[in-house]
Order: sequence, then structure tokens, then C-alpha cells
Amino acid sequence: MNIKNFGIILFLFFATFAISAQSKVQFGHIDYGEVIRLIPGVDTAQTALEAFTKEFQDEGEILASEFRKMQEQFENLANDPNTSPNILKIKQDELQTLYRRIEDFSEMMQIEVQNKQIELLKPFQEQLTEAIAVVAKAENIIYVFDISTLLYYKDGKDITQQVKKVLGINDAQ
Repeated sequence: MNIKNFGIILFLFFATFAISAQSKVQFGHIDYGEVIRLIPGVDTAQTALEAFTKEFQDEGEILASEFRKMQEQFENLANDPNTSPNILKIKQDELQTLYRRIEDFSEMMQIEVQNKQIELLKPFQEQLTEAIAVVAKAENIIYVFDISTLLYYKDGKDITQQVKKVLGINDAQ
């Protein structure tokens, strides 16, 4: 290794050391769940989501009730020695078809509710993310964690109150 390369390596080492000493990496944390619940309008969105979900649940209950009635009829026919095997097969097929409809409805319901939740809550999540970014930038924080996912934290900066201020949330709410 020649002197020129050694000098460059030495310079890079000290430059990196000086930069890292000046800019201490800072971590922050926030109670995301607490703050998102306090954003004005989230409660209205949550109520709308619950009403949307209730409509599906009501439809699901109607299908389930229909299934129970059809199942009871099938069991009565199956216990009747005068019922022909062909009738039992038809009723069994009808029961299985309804069961598949209920499964399809359940899957569709879950997707629809999830999509509605995203539609209703995404603007609030974006608003909170922007507020977190504003505070993190102002405090020179490079990582912000949600405390609900942390098992242990020490010496990080809690930015929950600052984010609430950016969002215009009073602690009295």
C-alpha cells in the first residue's frame, strides 16, 4: 500500500468518525393508536365502518338462518323412512350449494369491509404520518417507532405530544 492510498483511507476514516460524532442517531416513538383515535373525524369514520359492517352481518344472519331451516328440513327428511334417496340427494345438494354461498359471502364481506376500512381511515393515517414526519424532521429523528410494537425502549424520544400539537389535538379531548 502506498502513502497516497494510506492517506486517503486515513482521511475517510476520520471524516466518517467526525460526521458520526456530530450527528447522533436519534430514535423516536409514538403511541400511534392513541393519536389516531383522537384525530377529529376518526370517530365518525369508525361509526360509518361499523354501520357498513352491520349491514353485511345482517345479510349473513339471514343466510345462516336460511341454512339452519334447510338443514332442519333435510334432517327431518333423512329421518323419515318414506323419503326417497333421490329427494334426499336433491336436498343435500341444495344444502351444500347454500353452504358454498355462505362461504363466498363471508369472504366477499371480509374483503369489502377491509376495503371500506382502508377507504375511510386512509386519509387520517396519511395525516398522522405527515405530522410524524414534521416532528421527526424538526427533532432530527431518523426512526420513529410505534410503542405498541416495541418490547423495550430506552432513551428514545417520545414525540406523541408534539404530533398531537401538529394535528391540533388537545389532551383534554
